[in-house]
Amino acid sequence: MESPINFEQFKSNPITAVAFMAVLTVGYLFYELRSSHEEQLGQQDARIEQLEEKIEKYEDKLDELNQKLIECLRVNNQ
Repeated sequence: MESPINFEQFKSNPITAVAFMAVLTVGYLFYELRSSHEEQLGQQDARIEQLEEKIEKYEDKLDELNQKLIECLRVNNQ
């Protein structure tokens, strides 16, 4: 791949060449950040679903325990 800036252009106008390379670098970093952010979102979505399933399981267990407690209290109050 041929570089868009050759050495002669760099030598004649180094500030413009460095600015161009800085823009390319910032663009690459932005792309990389966005890619890693999307990957993290996918991982977090999977984790959220897993935790929601656990919450539902524990809510069901809590409901069962509450029903048993209510039954025990009714038996003791009679």
